[in-house]
Amino acid sequence: MPLAEGSTSPVLPILAIVAAILALVGLLPMAGGLPAIASPAMFSADAIWFTANLAGPLLLLAAGVRLLLSGPSQLVYVGSYIAVLVAIGELRLWLTGFHRLTLGWLVMAVCVGLLLLFLQRFWIWALVGGIWSGLLLGFWSYGGILSYTSASAPKFPMLLPIQIVGCLLAFIVGGLYLRLR
Repeated sequence: MPLAEGSTSPVLPILAIVAAILALVGLLPMAGGLPAIASPAMFSADAIWFTANLAGPLLLLAAGVRLLLSGPSQLVYVGSYIAVLVAIGELRLWLTGFHRLTLGWLVMAVCVGLLLLFLQRFWIWALVGGIWSGLLLGFWSYGGILSYTSASAPKFPMLLPIQIVGCLLAFIVGGLYLRLR
């Protein structure tokens, strides 16, 4: 059963959106951690760190939303998606006092937009985003498990269950999109 943009079943797009939200919740603290503590903000380092940590979940989110909103053309959709991404990110960074990170966020959003245009198909967005998110969440959750088990006075990392579930769900969603393409 091939998957098309006008598909009637909303289960897979909603599953992709849930996986992307779990991945974003699990990765946003890591993505904001290094740039937030850097004293001289270098937008290129911030942009690389944001892109490395958040591009996968944002690709996965774009694939899920694209299947739910099959009306606009791909160019209009990507432009609108990036505009909303920039607006939400910039507003959040300004309101929380991290305005020096806004240029890095803008560069990351442009990189995500270029990836969306380069990859062209929504199922490839989901596949790449699922693998990217799953690998990163697996890496960060493995680090969380190691730090928890090796600490003398362990404190359970609160994001660990979200990262583990997000990792599994991201891989599953990426595999389903590949299988049903």
